[in-house]
Order: sequence, then C-alpha cells, then structure tokens
Amino acid sequence: MAPKYKEPIRMCVICRERFPQSSLLRLQCQNRSIISFSGNGRSFYFCNNCFDTKSTARALARQCKTNATQILLQQLKEIIIDVR
Repeated sequence: MAPKYKEPIRMCVICRERFPQSSLLRLQCQNRSIISFSGNGRSFYFCNNCFDTKSTARALARQCKTNATQILLQQLKEIIIDVR
C-alpha cells in the first residue's frame, strides 16, 4: 500500500532542480524587490545551493522583471540572514 502523505516537490528557479518543499526558501517579488512570501500573490522557490552562483542575479532579475541585480542580491542576503 502506498503512503498516504507525500511532501510536495517544488523546483528552484535558479538551478531548476526539484526538492521537497520544506527544504526550499519561498520568496516573492513586490514592487520590483524581493521579500519573503506574504501569503498573497505569486511566489517562487530558491534552494540553499544556489545562493552563491553566478546565475543567481540573472534569475532573480528575471523573476522580478528588473535589471537592478545588485539590489536584488542585497535584498536576498538580508532575507537569508533573517531566516537563519
């Protein structure tokens, strides 16, 4: 008999790998800036392995539809520090 509960699998927007939802950080863009997911609106998932990769800034800019990559990276660092 199959288990009755399976954890949802989500995809990281940077590396496009799939992980259990509980191991990912859920973020959203609001007014072209990154914030922790507030419960309303669209969101995206981010894995811990992709924090220091070169493609991180480009993928975040694509998600938030902006070119201010340095500002997005700074906001991401602040969110990660607050979560830990």
